[in-house]
Amino acid sequence: MRISFVLLLLLLSCSAYSQSRSTKEWINFGSSHISKWIQVAPGKLGPNALPVPEMDYAEIGTQSEFEAGIHSHFMKGDTAVNSYLAFQWTVVPEKVAFKLWGFPTETFRMNNEIRDERQIFYDDKGWQTSGGDLWISTFIQLMKNRGNWPDLVLNYSMKTTTGSILHARYTDGMAHYFYLSLGKSFYPNNSFFDEIRLAAMGGFYEWQTNKVEMAQDEGPLFEAGIKVKHNSFVLANEIGGYFAYGAYHFMGVKGYNNPIIYRLRLIKEGKKMDWKLEYKTGWQDYNYTTFKIEVAYHFTI
Repeated sequence: MRISFVLLLLLLSCSAYSQSRSTKEWINFGSSHISKWIQVAPGKLGPNALPVPEMDYAEIGTQSEFEAGIHSHFMKGDTAVNSYLAFQWTVVPEKVAFKLWGFPTETFRMNNEIRDERQIFYDDKGWQTSGGDLWISTFIQLMKNRGNWPDLVLNYSMKTTTGSILHARYTDGMAHYFYLSLGKSFYPNNSFFDEIRLAAMGGFYEWQTNKVEMAQDEGPLFEAGIKVKHNSFVLANEIGGYFAYGAYHFMGVKGYNNPIIYRLRLIKEGKKMDWKLEYKTGWQDYNYTTFKIEVAYHFTI
């Protein structure tokens, strides 16, 4: 009787991750694992798998900060909510900063139509929660307040492999990018705005794929933004993305690896805490509409 009960539990646990859709027409991207059908590209993964970097406007401040937030993502057949945490240590004020940031949890649901499109082995079993990725970023201020020259910041960021690829939410592989950003502020007289800052950045993005013949995808990274400030309110508009060369183009498969996104961000600055609201949408290879609410506590170490 006890053995039968254990067998029943085993059968139920296996059925919880069963798959009833045919994989006959699916494209096999390599390996013998069930993730072999998943295309490791931003347009075929979750919203946080290979994110377009946020603009730093070529500025490193004088204080360190903790940041926490909730991000909601919506597209037809796929809804997700994730937590966000970040800690930025300003090692040398206005010179060097080190940042840990990532997504401790992501709660999501995808219907089987999306799972077929992304070639995800497991069926829709309702809402699920899993851990996300941790990123490590370093910022170095190369130039600041040099007359008519723009400010310059060099960034290098790398991703750990804490996220899982099984439901195509993360890549389960290394990724990194670097860029050089430049920014310049203007302080118009007799204007509603106290400050107008223009910024742009360019760099390179690279990540591991699951294709044996081409183990990584990569390409140029770019972004531009403008932010305006009135009293303690800041409004930022940004557009950017990256164009990967395409690890799968030689197979006759669309790359889905050229994301371009638009961001609109509103910030209410305070002496100790900043509140942030953000709207993000994709123009290409980012299929979600995203809303973020975050709070940042800044302090001096």
